[in-house]
Amino acid sequence: MPRSVPPSIAALSASLLDQRVTWVKVQLIDRVSLSCAPKQIARCPPVRWVGLVVAALVVTVARGADLNSDFPRPEPGPRKELPAAFDKQSPSSISDLRVIERHVKTLAARVSPAVVAVEVGYGSGSGVIISSNGLVLTAGHVCGRAGRSVLFTFANGKTVHGKTLGLNDDDDTGLMRITDPGPWPCVAVGDLDRARNGQWVLALGHPGGFDAKRSLVVRLGRIIRLQPDALQTDCAISPGDSGGPLFDMYGRVIAIHSYISNAATQNYHVPITAFFDNWEEMAAGSNAQRATKQE
Repeated sequence: MPRSVPPSIAALSASLLDQRVTWVKVQLIDRVSLSCAPKQIARCPPVRWVGLVVAALVVTVARGADLNSDFPRPEPGPRKELPAAFDKQSPSSISDLRVIERHVKTLAARVSPAVVAVEVGYGSGSGVIISSNGLVLTAGHVCGRAGRSVLFTFANGKTVHGKTLGLNDDDDTGLMRITDPGPWPCVAVGDLDRARNGQWVLALGHPGGFDAKRSLVVRLGRIIRLQPDALQTDCAISPGDSGGPLFDMYGRVIAIHSYISNAATQNYHVPITAFFDNWEEMAAGSNAQRATKQE
C-alpha cells in the first residue's frame, strides 16, 4: 500500500497559496457527526440521514427520458502520459516538485470554474457541474430528497439557483440541476479503468461553505485503496467538502467526496461508476436503491 503524500509535497503549498489555492488539515469527524456540524451539511440530527431511505419522499421534477441525453459519457483515455514525476513513489528532486507544482496549478485553474458550493435548506456542501446545461453531481446526503431548492455559489462568488433531482442513499450519490439559464462551465467525467493504488488525485471543495476570503480549497494526494463502493485517499477532506469532486491528473471527475473517518488517510469518495449505475433513477427523481442491495 502506498504511503501518504510525503512531506516534500508540503513545499508546494506556499507557492500554491499565491494562486489562491488553499490547503487544509483534516478534521477527524465521521459522516454521522457531519450531520450535526454547525453550518455544514446537515444541521439536523443524524437520524435525518437514516430517515431518507425510510421516508422516500419522492417528488419528480424531471422525467428520466428528458435527461437521457445528458447521461455523462466518460471521456476517452488520455492522449499523452503524465510527466515522469507522477510515476515516482515520491518526488526525488526540486525539479520533480516544480513539475508537479506547474501541473497542479494548471489543472486546478482549468477545473475550478465548475466546482460549486451548495446550500440546501440549512446545510451546505459542494458539487461539480458535468454538463453545460447545469447538471451537478454531489453526495446523496448533501442532495436529500428530490424537488428541494438549491443555491449554488461559484468560486468567483456568483450565485445561481437550482433543484435537487434525486439520490441513491445506499451509495451516497446525488444529482442536482441549475435552473437559471446557462450555459455553465463544466468538466468531463472519467472512468476507473486506469485507476490504481498510488495514483495522484486532486480534491476540490468548499469546506465550511463558501468563503470569499479563502476561495476554493484544493488538496493534492493519492489513492490509498480501491474498493468496489469507495475510493480511499489521503486527500484531507473536511465538513462541507461532501459532494465535491475528486479529479485524476487529466482533469476528469473519477469520484465524489463522501465521508471521513478517524485518520488522515481515511477519506472516502463515491466512485463515478456509482453515478452511472444510478443515473436513470436519480434523474427520474427517486430515492433509488440498487437492485443488488434489495436482495
